[in-house]
Amino acid sequence: MEQNMIYDVSYMEALKRGFKQYATFSGRASRSEFWRFMVSREIIINSIGVLSIIVDMIFGETSDISDYTIWLFIIMHLIYLMPTIAYSCRRLHDIGRSGMTLFMVLIPIVGFFVLLSDFVKQGYVSSNVYGERTSYVVVTPTEEEQIGIERTASLREDVTMGALAIILYIWVFVYDFIPAAWIAYNTSGLQ
Repeated sequence: MEQNMIYDVSYMEALKRGFKQYATFSGRASRSEFWRFMVSREIIINSIGVLSIIVDMIFGETSDISDYTIWLFIIMHLIYLMPTIAYSCRRLHDIGRSGMTLFMVLIPIVGFFVLLSDFVKQGYVSSNVYGERTSYVVVTPTEEEQIGIERTASLREDVTMGALAIILYIWVFVYDFIPAAWIAYNTSGLQ
């Protein structure tokens, strides 16, 4: 294999790249690299949200520990903000779109779905104005030992990690936001 060959990344490697290139808005990011970063991010952040829920159940919502876990949840969102924006720009570059396309998220509902459809598209197979192709070589368990890079996640692992991220997200949403919305609705007098 060539020395300069770029290998497909594991979840941990995608996280490392995200933080090493937290302010790199140039270049491209493959679909698998982007989604592995996003899924890892969601699992970590929502695990802290679930921890906050469990702490609330054990110690009550008014305890100091509960406040600390909520602050930890907020701080983690802020820590991941810049790498997420940078990765998103590089992902858009991979399909030939400008990073300014991220501003579409400001269009209610429609903007989110347009961006989501862009994020799942396959990147250009050749170079574009943003750089060279980002098609990566899969790392097998045998090559893992030879080159010192974690093996590429299998489809089963990708599906499992995605399902875990969705379950955690739904748990945090249902436990924290639905009751708060219901209380706000009932106290507003709009019954």
